[in-house]
Amino acid sequence: MVTVGDIVKSMERIAPPELKLGKDPIGLHIGDEMQVVTKVMVTLDVLETVVDEAIAKGVNMIIAHHPLLYVPIKNIDTSTSRGRLLAKLLKHDIAVFAAHTNLDVAEGGVNDMLAQSLELQSITYLEKTTERYQVDYGIGRIGELAEVTTVSALSEQVKKLWDLPGVRFIGPADREIKTVAILGGDGNNYIRTAALSKADVLITGDIYYHLGHDAMELDFPVIDAGHTIEKIMINGLITLLQEQHSISFIASQVDTNPFNYR
Repeated sequence: MVTVGDIVKSMERIAPPELKLGKDPIGLHIGDEMQVVTKVMVTLDVLETVVDEAIAKGVNMIIAHHPLLYVPIKNIDTSTSRGRLLAKLLKHDIAVFAAHTNLDVAEGGVNDMLAQSLELQSITYLEKTTERYQVDYGIGRIGELAEVTTVSALSEQVKKLWDLPGVRFIGPADREIKTVAILGGDGNNYIRTAALSKADVLITGDIYYHLGHDAMELDFPVIDAGHTIEKIMINGLITLLQEQHSISFIASQVDTNPFNYR
């Protein structure tokens, strides 16, 4: 018999909560640690469509990267999508757990998954964030490509590798690169950090227009692959959790990317 608490303990081994950044609202958002779990669904985001999918598939627990309750709620208004979502979770006894920046920082977490999928070598962190048991931990990763490539070629590679509808990049298309910095999610605050490191390019998401100008002024290439590159954590977590528990772990099939492309 596997309980919500058992899954929580496994997740906290994979992504220790003390690795989180700031007041990031990680952990068990909804549910009882004593509740028995037979099927867990892993998703990037918890949307109403994801909850409907969980109900239809008999899921007892959802593990998400992005916290469901990022902002404290004052009421549950079921005339809204967020209110209906919460009501459905409670009605169907579906627990929700979030591992966010702690999973970004953790060894083997989101940024390592991204770096390893690019087959980077000599991987280290982009910026130190904390120390745990005399071991340094940090956000983002830096590593070496097997061969020199260009910004344009690497952009096309990540588009295909991560099944993206498109990517944007800043800098000359033919700029040669060998050392790559990568940071899943919003990497706006790390453009200068990456530029001052040994990296030749930063792969991240959600770059703001004016911070794109900053990258231009620094003459530092940036590939904006979007926030959803973090969806790599779905199958990555399933693999890690299946090694610890014999219950069913499934990937959400709902595309939570809010953007459409032409």
